[in-house]
Amino acid sequence: MNAWYHHLFLAILSGILLSISWPVNGIPFLVFFAFIPILYIGYSIQKTCMSRCGLRFFAHIYLAFFLWNLFTTYWIFFSSPEGAYLAILVNALLMALIWVLYFYTYKVLGKKVGYISLIAYWLAFEFLHLDWDLSWPWLMLGNVFASRVEVIQWYEWTGNTGGTIWILIVNISLLELFLSISEKRFIPRQLILPLLLIMVPIMYSLLRYYTYEEKKDPISVVLVQPNIDPWDKFGGIPAAQQFQHLMSLGLSKADSLSDYVITPETSVFPYGVWDHELMQTQEYNFLKAITNRWHNLHFIVGISHLQIFEPGADVPSTAEKFHNKDLYYDDHNSALQIDFYHDYQIYHKSKLVPGPEMMPFAQILKPVQYKLFGKLGGQIGDMGTQKDRTVFYNSVRDIYAAPVICYESIYGGFITEYIRKGAAFISISTNDAWWGDSPGYKQLLAYTRLRAIETRRSIARAANTGISCFINQRGDILQPTRFWTDDVVKGEINLNHQLTFYVRYGDYLGRIAVLTSSLILVYAFIRAFLNKRNA
Repeated sequence: MNAWYHHLFLAILSGILLSISWPVNGIPFLVFFAFIPILYIGYSIQKTCMSRCGLRFFAHIYLAFFLWNLFTTYWIFFSSPEGAYLAILVNALLMALIWVLYFYTYKVLGKKVGYISLIAYWLAFEFLHLDWDLSWPWLMLGNVFASRVEVIQWYEWTGNTGGTIWILIVNISLLELFLSISEKRFIPRQLILPLLLIMVPIMYSLLRYYTYEEKKDPISVVLVQPNIDPWDKFGGIPAAQQFQHLMSLGLSKADSLSDYVITPETSVFPYGVWDHELMQTQEYNFLKAITNRWHNLHFIVGISHLQIFEPGADVPSTAEKFHNKDLYYDDHNSALQIDFYHDYQIYHKSKLVPGPEMMPFAQILKPVQYKLFGKLGGQIGDMGTQKDRTVFYNSVRDIYAAPVICYESIYGGFITEYIRKGAAFISISTNDAWWGDSPGYKQLLAYTRLRAIETRRSIARAANTGISCFINQRGDILQPTRFWTDDVVKGEINLNHQLTFYVRYGDYLGRIAVLTSSLILVYAFIRAFLNKRNA
């Protein structure tokens, strides 16, 4: 077979293997073989190519990553075709460029350093991809095991970045095994390393999973799932009607012994409430009256929040100016806690969905914002955020809750900031039905299970259209609701105040990878320059 067609087949194979590995219905262990085809392409091109080697490698690698992104995140098309094109094409491009850097390093510094650089570059890419205008960590490699939590209990030490290292090292070791067999230099003991690399983490994790015991420190939580079509939520159904439905569900299960009622993202004040008017609204006073009667009860509700600023240095960059006043206003996607002991506590969502909630590279793209992103996951606009995480205090139990909102649940290191501030459990309010009955909302739920393992915190998840559920500290899903049904769930979850290694140190592997990548790249460029000068 012509080498070009052979490499084309391998690139397609790699893209397919990555796709069918992915949650929620994939076979995750196929990921241990998914990179072997493109690793072999790099090996083959390095060995035989005479000209335009990097370009040839890039073309095949880009195809593999394009297929992976397309088959795994195609559901974005259901809410925004333009946003889907951008997410799939750009994310695949970034991934391919990382592998081009690996190819270059392999060529200049040799195979061993090349393999090390691949792991370092990819980890650095995942780490840096968490915090910029086009952040899209949906396909971080460690996420692939989100539906098989029994084999990744060690994420409490490494976060899902540890899964990325595991996958890449196993793929590299299996490629070397394949090469030794194909080149007739195989010896039986070469099987030991790949088997140990695969089995030791799994065996440790299974032992940890089946022996892990939660400390019995329960709270009673009610999750409300109003099942309001997100396309009608912000324009088709009156806010008062939505609130009435929400409360009729929540109060059907809540009582004087309940600790929390948690509602989905933007389920109260979906059309927005001004900060200075919040405590005068009928909704606020209704919730406050209930907590005045049941002192145990704390409401954590999702709201759309609006705030006015006078001209000056304190005006956020995301704020808009009123047309007829010398004032500015900012809107937030927020979580609000109402209880007997405080007026209220509020947190503004700070990891925003690029496009609908946060305009990437706003100076350039804002004029075409709606065309590019449509309703990818919320309202169009540059929403306000806050610098630090807020945790909600419960005076009755002397505990804190982490009020996580929707998209934020993808970010492991980000969630640790709540835990280090004392959060004993995680509350998640989400509205993730923009993509219809597709893998999108199921994957988001699956990724949430990783946060439970990383932090060893129980999770109470209230979703507008489902799936609402509880997740224990091992990552098991409990009492899940059905999608696209109105429902209310009551259950107990256990609190935890201990900090895991990962919570204490956050994405330390990512930070190490950025430093290591920088050193390797500088060394590779210097070596290439010296080789060229001495040639």
